[in-house]
Amino acid sequence: MRQSRLLAVFVAVPVLMIGVSSAVADCREDHAAADQNVRRTRAAIEKIPDDGSDAARCAAYRRYIGALTAQRGVIERCSTGSNRAQNVSAIDTGIAEYNKRAEAICKK
Repeated sequence: MRQSRLLAVFVAVPVLMIGVSSAVADCREDHAAADQNVRRTRAAIEKIPDDGSDAARCAAYRRYIGALTAQRGVIERCSTGSNRAQNVSAIDTGIAEYNKRAEAICKK
């Protein structure tokens, strides 16, 4: 009986470690993808000419807000460090700012 418990522990620990390792890898990939999406959508906003249409600007703002929202979710799910709350707050500020900008031009 005691040997079977020890065997169960030796089998369970590596299985748990694989799950943790997989989650860390998933978070690393998710962080990279979210960061890339934020950079890409931000660059799209910057490429809109000053005299660009409100429809183009509205669509770009909405895509950027979506990218920020996705990035916020990754940080909430994957970050455990002391800067987690600060990073989430900074993203919330960006989302709020671009929501205001979108509201100003998207309803026209």
